[in-house]
Amino acid sequence: MSEVQSFVSDHRGAFGRNLVAHRKRDGRSQLSLALDAGVSCRHLGFLETGRAKPSADMVARLADALRLSGTEQDRLLLAAGLAPRFADRICIDGLTCDAGTLATRAFAAAVALARSTSVARSTAIAADFFGEIGIDNFITGTLRRAPEGWDIKRNAGGRPAVAWLAHNHANRYRNTDYLVRATAARDRGFFWSDIPPTAMSNVQQRILSEGRDFRILDGFVLPIPVGDGSVRAFSSWGERVEANVATRTAASLVARAVVENLHDLGRLPAG
Repeated sequence: MSEVQSFVSDHRGAFGRNLVAHRKRDGRSQLSLALDAGVSCRHLGFLETGRAKPSADMVARLADALRLSGTEQDRLLLAAGLAPRFADRICIDGLTCDAGTLATRAFAAAVALARSTSVARSTAIAADFFGEIGIDNFITGTLRRAPEGWDIKRNAGGRPAVAWLAHNHANRYRNTDYLVRATAARDRGFFWSDIPPTAMSNVQQRILSEGRDFRILDGFVLPIPVGDGSVRAFSSWGERVEANVATRTAASLVARAVVENLHDLGRLPAG
């Protein structure tokens, strides 16, 4: 797990912990704070334990009741997966970052995904973030080796490139596509453009070049190998992806969060 991924994993539930710390520092009971913020004591308890996600308005009401500074309110907003309001730069547990940077937006998206309990909400969070970096379509799922080649089971959610996937299916590209093989073999995020043409056969190069007919010039893939030999993966397609280290790091962070979230939501009983 990378340093950034560890940082985000450690901050799941950070909003509730920060809120409790501010309340206790102020010498307030849950009832006292709930009355001043105009929220039920039960809902405040849910916010503190992570069972409920606050809106930006709710954070502002709590911050006003606790008489927090703008910087302290920004920290609460980021911990809740929301955009900061006051500062151009903000310090989170000793890490100082620009409030509007890609890294901060990735952090906010990852935290919001960790808290999401809705496939539709998780898809929207991921789509908003990836749309910023030129990725228009994505899916998540699990890749397994099978006697016939590759078995791919998609999770619910995502925004697939329907025409491109139909084209691949019609041409039976699954067991030829170098991207599928690379997903099974790698353990970290990569852009299509990272793959040297010399590593692909003429057919595999042709498969990638055919993406241009569907306005697909690049994509990002995050494979996550798991203990049973399968690979959970995020796969995406875009027309104008800026493939650099900062984008790769941010995309890896959010891709892992959405893969884990949609996989977990798919295991919950319906209803």
